[in-house]
Amino acid sequence: MTARVLVVDDIAPNARLLEARLLQEYYDVKTVTDSRETVAVARAWQPDVILLDVLMPTMSGYEVCNALREGGATAHIPVVMITGLEKPAERAKGLRSGADEFLTKPVDYDLLLARLRGILRLKRLMDEWRVRGAAATALGLRVAQPSDVPNGFARVLIADDLAARTATIEACLRDAGLGVSVASDEAALLAQTATGRFDLILISLSLLDGDPLRLVARCRARAETRETPLLLIAEPDERDLMIAALDLGANDCLVLPLDPDELMLRVNNQIQRKFYEDTLRDDVGTALRLAVIDPLTQLYNRRYLNSHLERLCEDTAIGGFGLFMIDLDHFKAINDHHGHAVGDKALQGVADILRQNLRPSDLIVRYGGEEFVIVIGGLSDEAAGLVIAEKIRLTIEEMTVDRAIRVTASIGLTIADAAALQLTDAADSLLERADFALYEAKRAGRNCVVAFGQVSGRVVSLQSGARS
Repeated sequence: MTARVLVVDDIAPNARLLEARLLQEYYDVKTVTDSRETVAVARAWQPDVILLDVLMPTMSGYEVCNALREGGATAHIPVVMITGLEKPAERAKGLRSGADEFLTKPVDYDLLLARLRGILRLKRLMDEWRVRGAAATALGLRVAQPSDVPNGFARVLIADDLAARTATIEACLRDAGLGVSVASDEAALLAQTATGRFDLILISLSLLDGDPLRLVARCRARAETRETPLLLIAEPDERDLMIAALDLGANDCLVLPLDPDELMLRVNNQIQRKFYEDTLRDDVGTALRLAVIDPLTQLYNRRYLNSHLERLCEDTAIGGFGLFMIDLDHFKAINDHHGHAVGDKALQGVADILRQNLRPSDLIVRYGGEEFVIVIGGLSDEAAGLVIAEKIRLTIEEMTVDRAIRVTASIGLTIADAAALQLTDAADSLLERADFALYEAKRAGRNCVVAFGQVSGRVVSLQSGARS
């Protein structure tokens, strides 16, 4: 996994030594020896992670980290502090200033690289969500920022079979207002996560009953816990287990003896990050929904249809599909004589009919105005398509709006068989075929169904969409 790493250390030999080790792992490395330059370099170079010394004469690592977190262009960059300071209070101070990890010298390179891999995996995921969020913002929608995320009630699950340690951790979490559950073995954890939602799982690497690495792997494999942060609790001599668990997808690691301040800082960091990711995912999902969903009928819109049709036409394993174009007859008269509110009710009624008469796997689109498009997968017979279209036409004809207003529809359809999918610009050509059949249905007096195969002999040019 290659990435950009910014190394900040006022002692040049230390910086070069760390740079050389990272270059061996194919990271792209830049070094800074004057800590005052860190923010400017980070803003311009946009590294994927920053390795930051703490004790520097011009500006301490704590001050640099605070400055990075206050800058909009650098607030998202992970920071790993590497220092000779060993006291728990210093670790807590580093985490409180915004560092993602605090490692002591001499550097354990295998552990550092494992932490880097985990941090970079998470950063790339968050970067992807931020890009999607930027696309949503471009649509005029507001998406969450880290400062927007509320400190809501969170639930934590502890997986540990040592009662005394579990009780100590549980007391710290409950004092902080967190909901806590305990699982003493793998079966209990899987059972609880299958029925309940947790915002963080603490896993002891000293589990006596079961394999903690398998537990981490299963948490990452199961849908219920795939996105849940995993915080490891490890003894100092469990280094190899820590590295393996981090590579399996654990998010963070707390090395015993337990320091309550460090515990709560790591717990809160993971929960806050999860809340932010969940909020951002929801906001982006809402934005994408607004971008492709018609607000009146709650059907997909034309933008989505265009993309969907192109994918279908490129998928040679799809096996053909039916494309139906529906137009409500004399709809302008409904709007003119009864008002747009009644017209809206008519459109919503037709949308409901289509939903009720088609399968969940069929695509229903409000194409624009009073036009709808349906895509039915696995349909290769035009005669079967005519039966489906006629059923829809009759159901629409039976519908009344405001107990008195009747609506009828004209429907044109075509089948995307193997030959049709070989056409140049197949998606556009299929829409032209369905549109041509719809035109013929209207020319035949409206309130009827016409298949493209019934009228294709009168088509002058499929590619241009010209009609005879």
